[in-house]
Formats: sequence, C-alpha cells, structure tokens
Amino acid sequence: MQELIQQVKQSKVIVIIRGIEQSQAVPLFEALEAGGIRFAEVTLNTPGALQIIHEMRGRYEGRMSVGAGTVLNARMAEEAVQAGAQFLISPNVNEGMIRVALSRSVLPLPGAMTPTEIVQAVEWGAPLVKLFPCSSLGPGYVKELRGPLGHVDMLAVGGITKDNAASYMEAGAVGVGVGGSVVSLRDIQEGNYAAITAYAKELNAAVGV
Repeated sequence: MQELIQQVKQSKVIVIIRGIEQSQAVPLFEALEAGGIRFAEVTLNTPGALQIIHEMRGRYEGRMSVGAGTVLNARMAEEAVQAGAQFLISPNVNEGMIRVALSRSVLPLPGAMTPTEIVQAVEWGAPLVKLFPCSSLGPGYVKELRGPLGHVDMLAVGGITKDNAASYMEAGAVGVGVGGSVVSLRDIQEGNYAAITAYAKELNAAVGV
C-alpha cells in the first residue's frame, strides 16, 4: 500500500468517473491513459460500476490504478474490493469502509470537511484524506488546515479544474480529484474522446506532472 500512496503523490491526479455507460468505459479509459492519467475511480452510483471496475482493472493492470468512489460503508467496500478496486474513495468518514480497505491492503481515501472529521479519519487508519467539497471551501481552506494538520496528507476534491488545480497544490494538497471537468459526459456522448485526452494533458501540466 505504501507504494500506491507514493504513486498517488507522484501522479497528483485521480480522475472521478460518474454516470457513464458500460460500453463507454474502454474508450474513456484509453483517452485518459493517453492523457497521462494513472488513477481513475468509478463511483458506485454509476450503473454497472462493479463490472466496469473489474474489467478495467484487468485491462489496465500495471498501467492505471482503478478504484471505486462513493463507497459509503463496509458492505460497499467489500463489494468494491471483490470487484478488484485498488483504492476506495468516499464523500464521508466511515470506520467500516476504512477498516475493510486496510484489512484487504486496499488504500482508503475517506472524505472529510472539518478538522474533527479529518483527525477521526486518520485515527481510524486512513493514510490519505479526501478534503471535500473544495468547491465550497477553496484553496484558502486547505492552507488554513495545513497549519494545525500539516502532518495529514490531503487530496482536494470538488470543483477542481485545470485552471484552479495548481492553486490547491500550492495551498498544500498532495493531489486533486477531478470529475466532470475532464470526464465530460457531453464529449463522451459525442465520441469526442480526443478532447478528454487533451484536457487530461493540460490538467497534468497544471499540477506539474
């Protein structure tokens, strides 16, 4: 797991995939890989998410790490791990999710907003914490948290784009989670995967990858 944590910090970007159709997974992952993306999560409220995770894990083994998102509790964590998820991300801090992930040597990234939630996640064993929703909090909040909680590695998620990603990194985040700005459902529906690749490249450049 330590190796995966280091890879997250080096890659700096986790792409959030939500609401796609199963038939769109392969061209989407191809577009993301071409854009230099090495971490992608499929949210469990996406139809067929577990099957997508299973298939993409097998297809991209050693090239991209595939995880599950919106993992709210221990049951969902178990299902995601069984499907092959290499990391689990949630919008909340749930002890069961964290413990299931750690017991299976899978990386948990619980979502927290307040200092109390962040510290609780760390006490339950989370090596990385997803700071969410950053669209409401902004880079300044990350910087403020780094004062008392500088020992906690935080991933900024929510409203991140290629235009503001660098500001979150400068504020002290170790990485960013990026969803709709890169995984444009409109581009997918139009088959414009080249636009997704181009955006991914610009996003990586913005965070210094």
